[in-house]
Amino acid sequence: VNNIKDNQTVTNPIIIKGKARGNWFFEATFPVELVDTNGNTLAQTTARAESDWMTTDFVNFTATIEYNKSTSTDHALIVLSNDNPSGNPDFSQSIFIPVILK
Repeated sequence: VNNIKDNQTVTNPIIIKGKARGNWFFEATFPVELVDTNGNTLAQTTARAESDWMTTDFVNFTATIEYNKSTSTDHALIVLSNDNPSGNPDFSQSIFIPVILK
């Protein structure tokens, strides 16, 4: 992720930009969640490849998360996960970015 750092204060909507290896995508998308520190999902969306995703190279992506701040905490995690159509947990990968909701 290029535009959000750990523990950065974010506002609604959260726009996420970065690069991921092509094998993180399936049909040019991968899932993104916003989860509070109690484990409640506040929002879900998909990141979209900005170019050809059928590669092992890095591919630029963007995602926009719109959330309704209905949580007792200001702290949350942005969870980016590879799209794993096989469902095999051995192939699952995630990146967690702690943020502060404003």
